[in-house]
This record gives sequence, C-alpha cells and structure tokens, in this order.
Amino acid sequence: MVKTVSQLRHLAIMEQWFVDKIGSNRIYAVAAKEMGHGLAVAAQDDDTDWAFSDKTFTTLSDGCENDVLSGLSDSELGHKDPHPGTLVTVPRSTSGSSSSSTQTMLNTVESAQRQAQSLTPTSQTPCTKVQWHQLMEIPEEIIAKELTRIDWVMFSSIRPRDLVRHVSMNPQEKQACKNLENVDRMISHFNHLAYWVANFVLLRDKPKHRALMLEKLMRVARKLRELNNYNALGALLAGINGIAVHRLAATRELIHPAVAKDFMKLEILMGSQKSHFAYRLAWENSSSERIPYLPLHRRDLVSAEEGNRTFVGDGGERVNWKKFEIMGEVILGLQKAQGTPYPPIVKNEDVRMLVLDCKLVKDDDDLYDRSTQVEPAAGAGAADTRRGFRNFFQR
Repeated sequence: MVKTVSQLRHLAIMEQWFVDKIGSNRIYAVAAKEMGHGLAVAAQDDDTDWAFSDKTFTTLSDGCENDVLSGLSDSELGHKDPHPGTLVTVPRSTSGSSSSSTQTMLNTVESAQRQAQSLTPTSQTPCTKVQWHQLMEIPEEIIAKELTRIDWVMFSSIRPRDLVRHVSMNPQEKQACKNLENVDRMISHFNHLAYWVANFVLLRDKPKHRALMLEKLMRVARKLRELNNYNALGALLAGINGIAVHRLAATRELIHPAVAKDFMKLEILMGSQKSHFAYRLAWENSSSERIPYLPLHRRDLVSAEEGNRTFVGDGGERVNWKKFEIMGEVILGLQKAQGTPYPPIVKNEDVRMLVLDCKLVKDDDDLYDRSTQVEPAAGAGAADTRRGFRNFFQR
C-alpha cells in the first residue's frame, strides 16, 4: 500500500509539473501531450524492454562493463528522439521561422499511423476496362503525387527503432510488437504496387492497348523520380520488369523510343550494379523531400544484423559497437528523410481507389499464364525462365 501511494504521488507531481507547466509552452506541447496519455491510460508499451537492463546481466562483473551494458538505447543506434513517437525534424535552414518548425514537430508518428490504417487494400472493385480507361485519363503527375502521398504517410508512420526490431527480432517477438505492423504495411504496399502494375498492363488483349498502359506507367515512373519517391519507383520497376510483363516483346516494340530510352535511365538508377551505387549516390544528394527505396535500406540492416555479432570477447561480455555504428548510419539517413516532409499533397480519391480498391491477381503463376495467353511463347522451354516478384522485397 505504501508503494502504491508513493507511485500515485509521483504521478500527481508529473501531471502538475510536466504536463500542466511544460504543456503551456508550444515547444514542448507534443511531449506534454504524450506524457498526459501515458499518465491517463495503462497500456503495454513496445519500448518497455527496448533497452537492456542491468538485471539481464547479473553474472557480469562490476565496473565499467556493467556501465557499458546498462542500456542499448536509441542514441547508440544513431536515433536521438527528444520526444518518443515524434518525428525528429531536420530544419531546412537555420533561418526558418519558429512557427514552421513547430508545425513540423507536431506531425507525430501517432497521427501518421492513424492515417496509414486507412491505406490497406480492400479489393472491392473488379479490375475491368472501366478502371483501365479511368487510369489512362488521369495525368501522370497526379498519379505520381497520390502514390507519393500514400508512401509518405506509410513512411512517416514507421519509427526508426521499429526497423531495427524488424530485422533483429524472431517471429515470436515480432508478433508481440504491435508497432511492427507499420513496417509490414509498407512492405505489403510495395508488393501490392508491383502487382498493380502487372495487372493493369495485362488487362487488355491487344498489344497496342498494353503498350499504351505500359508507356503511361513508364511516364509515371519518371514523375516519381522527379518527386524523389524512390520506393514507389522501385515498385513500378519491379512490376514492369517482372517476367509476366517483361516477356511481352510484341508490346514493348510499340513503346515510343524516347519513353523507352528514358525508362532505361531509371533502370540504371535503381539497378543493383556495384551495390546499388547509382541509387545510393542519388539518395545522398537528394537534399529536399524524399522517400527511400526501403527494400535496400532494410537489406543493409539485415546485413549488419546477421553479419556481425552483438557481443564479442572471450565470454561475450563486450558490446560490438561497430555493428551498431553501421546500423546507426542506415537509420540516421532514414530519420533525416522523415524530418523533411513534403508540402501538403491534395488527396486524389480516384487514384486512391484505383490503387487500393481494385481486386488484383497476386499469384505469379496466374499472371504468367495470363501473359502467355495474350502473347504465346515463341518456342518451347520459355516457361523454364519463369520468375516473379512475389518476394522482391526480400531480395
């Protein structure tokens, strides 16, 4: 009872001092709001066991080793988050107004996560010629902006620490971590967008109609590059270069040469040559708004996690800080991108419905069968080259 009374007294002090006093200052309004939520509701927090505690290593000797192992927090991973759940902002310039920086700070991860929940595909509408014509009539720039709006909401809903968890936790631990659903959602959307491309290209029977859609999507890819949305750009490339679409020789012959040449430049940009050197160079030199090609950054985290031991030494009592330096470099780049939001993008309901509400075929074999139906294989053995993009995200 004495312990409970002491805890309640501490909570009352926290509420009166931090929430009421600090909350009146707009700079700390976000932190005060989050603290108020935490005081009002008892909820399971994914971050409860994020840092290692001393009790985990009771067998270790006293001294500096225990000090080192007392916590692997966000700072060791390059994640300096002044307010848990808040997007860390990177000011565009040192002369920015306080009102704009405050507005940026108020764009919380919690708000983005609520918006992202409405971006799950519904598969309500059959994909027919009606949808095909609707997509053809919408300008490429509008399509690219809506895809960027969707990707930005999903990207903003991901906390950097959850990306680390996504590559380091085992399946059982992942199921208990609710915030990982935001990472999974963006992964699923990437694959969904790749299948969306293949479905709309293969929808029509005549090569000229398929060529029109393929050319339009190539133009959309160019607009995505201009918006620095590398994630959606990679998804479109995955769909266009999947075997079900890539093998359509008669269709590709009808593509305008200028469009095909420009699309080849995008393929080089996102190509895997020299460990994606072209993309990495473009990413590092994109100082404005940008959305990362998440499959590659996630692969970098996986390589750091699986290729390096967490603890080193004879008894495994020392932390391998080099591993966390590598992971921190990856996370810090993504964190900076989150801190530079896009200007407000007006939602386009028509594009959103075409992307998220259309019922798509997501089986690689079925897509390949449709591809051979509209353009039969030139010779025997063509099926031996079959490959899809079902697990493109894990490549």
